[in-house]
Amino acid sequence: MVARSTLFAAVLFAVSGCGSSVDPAMYAKFQAAQDRFERAHDPPQFLQAAATYQELLDAGIVSGVVLYNQGNAFMRAGERGRAIACYRQAKRHRPRDPYLDANLRYALGDDNAVLSKPIIEYVLFWSGWISYHGKFQASLACALATFCLSVVGLFRRPKLLKRIALIALCVSMAAVLSAAYDWYQFSYLKHGVVIVDEVVARKGDSESYQPAFTKPLGEGTEFQVLDQRNGWTHLRLGQSQDGWVPSKDVTVY
Repeated sequence: MVARSTLFAAVLFAVSGCGSSVDPAMYAKFQAAQDRFERAHDPPQFLQAAATYQELLDAGIVSGVVLYNQGNAFMRAGERGRAIACYRQAKRHRPRDPYLDANLRYALGDDNAVLSKPIIEYVLFWSGWISYHGKFQASLACALATFCLSVVGLFRRPKLLKRIALIALCVSMAAVLSAAYDWYQFSYLKHGVVIVDEVVARKGDSESYQPAFTKPLGEGTEFQVLDQRNGWTHLRLGQSQDGWVPSKDVTVY
């Protein structure tokens, strides 16, 4: 899987979550990262491109395009775990991007896999249509519309207006619920991915503890972060499998 053309990506960079205007210096750095990616032909050069994209992210230019292209650079460098972390973060900003979905499936190891999701995301079926920030904007817009209809209803009381106001209230509640779920998933919880070939998870934050699982965790294993201390990361697999791994062997986002 490779990045799309420089021109197309540059246009997306300008309009996908970076604000109404882009700092010329940041745009130049983005172009430099694109050029490095397209000229790269070995893992170290792809890692240089990924590092340039990281400079943009560190400067506050958090965009689905930057994260997507950084993921591509990591993937071409053979850093599958880091690529998965980038693609997961990019999906917050570009939930309907078919190229992103395809690259994520490829990085997860099964090009034909269906990306798993919890039951609540089937209930909130529209969550995959709108970006993380878009949900908060939609919630605000719906709440404002509901307020305006309610104010009008104080002076005029036709049945149709009441029904519209009730529908608006229901839509507002659904939008707020979806935004709250995204906040919980993306801002409250921390996630991580194993970035080395294998790492032994232990029952405590030291090599002296016994292994927590029967097998080492392989590269690309995703988990929820519970705690980080003393150079170790406390992780959870699924609903109840906990363990500690060296922080240098994972990336957290």
